[in-house]
Amino acid sequence: MNRDEILNRNKANNPKDEGIEYVEDKSKRYGEIGMCIVFILLVIYNTVKGLPIYDLLAIFWGYLGVSYIYKYRANKTKKSLFTAICGMIAATAFMLSYVLQTW
Repeated sequence: MNRDEILNRNKANNPKDEGIEYVEDKSKRYGEIGMCIVFILLVIYNTVKGLPIYDLLAIFWGYLGVSYIYKYRANKTKKSLFTAICGMIAATAFMLSYVLQTW
C-alpha cells in the first residue's frame, strides 16, 4: 500500500475533529453541573414544601446508573459495574417509592 492510498483511506473514514469533541465533552460536563444545581434546588423546594422527592431521586440515580453502564462497557472496571448496578437499583427503588406514595 502506498502513501497516497493510505491518506485517501484516512480521509474517507471521516476522522474525528478533536476540537469538536473537546467542545462536546465540555458542554456535556457543564450540562451535568447545571442539572445537578437544578436537582438540588428542586429537592430543597420539595422538602421545604413537604412534597415527595422520590421522583427526582429516581431521575438522578437513573442517569447515574445508565452513564456508568456505558463507562463499564467501555472500560470493564469493577468500580463502574458496581456503581451502575447500585444506581439502577436506587433508581428502581425510588421510582417504586414514588409510585406507591402518589398512587
